[in-house]
Amino acid sequence: MIQTPAQSATEAVASPKPFDRVSFSRQFHLGALVWLVVAMLVSGLWLGRQIKQSSVNRAAAIAAVYVESVLITQLHNRTHLAQFDAQTHAELDRVFLRGPLQRKVVRFKLWNAEGSIVYSSDHAQIGRSFPVDDMLAEALAGELQSRVSDLSDHDNEPEREQWSHLLEVYVPLRATPSGAVIGVAEFYHSMENLDKDIRQAQQRSWALVVITTIALYLALLGMVRRANNTIVDQRQDLREQLQQLRASLAENRNMRLQLREAGEQTTALNEKALHRLAADLHDGPAQELSFALLRFDDLVEVCGCGPPGDLESLRLALRRALEELRGIASGIGIPGIADLSLAATLRRAVLDFEHRTKSAVEAEIDNTLEAASIATKITAYRVLQESLNNAWLHAPGNPPRVTVRASGSEVGIEVFDAGPGFDTAQADTNGRLGISFMRERVRLLGGSFALESAPGQGTRVLVRLPLSPDLSAHD
Repeated sequence: MIQTPAQSATEAVASPKPFDRVSFSRQFHLGALVWLVVAMLVSGLWLGRQIKQSSVNRAAAIAAVYVESVLITQLHNRTHLAQFDAQTHAELDRVFLRGPLQRKVVRFKLWNAEGSIVYSSDHAQIGRSFPVDDMLAEALAGELQSRVSDLSDHDNEPEREQWSHLLEVYVPLRATPSGAVIGVAEFYHSMENLDKDIRQAQQRSWALVVITTIALYLALLGMVRRANNTIVDQRQDLREQLQQLRASLAENRNMRLQLREAGEQTTALNEKALHRLAADLHDGPAQELSFALLRFDDLVEVCGCGPPGDLESLRLALRRALEELRGIASGIGIPGIADLSLAATLRRAVLDFEHRTKSAVEAEIDNTLEAASIATKITAYRVLQESLNNAWLHAPGNPPRVTVRASGSEVGIEVFDAGPGFDTAQADTNGRLGISFMRERVRLLGGSFALESAPGQGTRVLVRLPLSPDLSAHD
């Protein structure tokens, strides 16, 4: 089966990397171990080289002083090195071939400034000339030179036959009166004892570096382990707190849903109660008043008693009471709202207001508002009805403006009038029950209610309601 790039990318993101399965403490342990081992190797190698170089320099310096002290009597008052006479030659042989230096100096050469060997413990090299290398040149310039030689130079052929490496030292020889360099004494020191000393010193340095590295690693291991235990404990506490928080959130969500359902049911039950009250008023007191008004007219015509003015006033009072009672009954109920869309419900609220008050309303209602819960439609109708009634009562002569728009899962309702306005801080304290009823109706459904007004700046009512009982502005 061929995988698409999207599937491959999804699997790559979903599948954890191998290193992700390792805990943070183990990652730190591995990383620290690697870096400490690298640091140990670098430090050990550097110390080893420093120990070797220091040992070589110290041995070369001691040997140079010793050799120079021996030669000073042989080269006294010389200003130039040339071929030695037989007596000087024999004296040098006695010192380097049969004397005390025989055990330490395995080969000895005297170079003149022209690069020729004027004396050598290997008599075959006396009088031979070789290219002047860098170390010989530095020594002729007056600098003490030393190194562990692998005996690869042209003049080391005899030495290569007996040794693999030797300590090579170049000692500048100076004329006694002037101090000028007149030649160079080159001698080779056996590395047998020096190698042993260097090896022991390096082993001690390596032991110190290894012990220090292990101690550092164990100290880091202990600190990281304690920190990791603390992190694990805190993570467990956070996990428990998160579970408790999730349980609390779930409980709050259930309570909010229950409250919202209760608000839906309360709104629907209130509307049913209002319908029943409207029906009772229409079928009960309104019918009785209508019957009483008919009988009153009949009785007046039959008996003709009482002053005409009083009878007419009584008749008008009965008719006004009947009209007001029918108006109250018609305003309480909203018949047929369940079959209307939300946009149609709001347009009906505007039309009912215009028909009842004989005044115009500037309305802009979004026609895409179709499905909504019955509680949302009832609340929207009542809020718009109350807002228009307040505008008609408190801002006469200023046509209210209604704007209704869909906003995602909510509907936004705005009612504005250019009336005198009022101080919103005193609205609740002055017994404005209409505003309180609107606010509580909206809050029952989980919506939001805002009132903006100030003296001389008109009044604006802003309402947001969820289209579905499962969605609210506070989620």
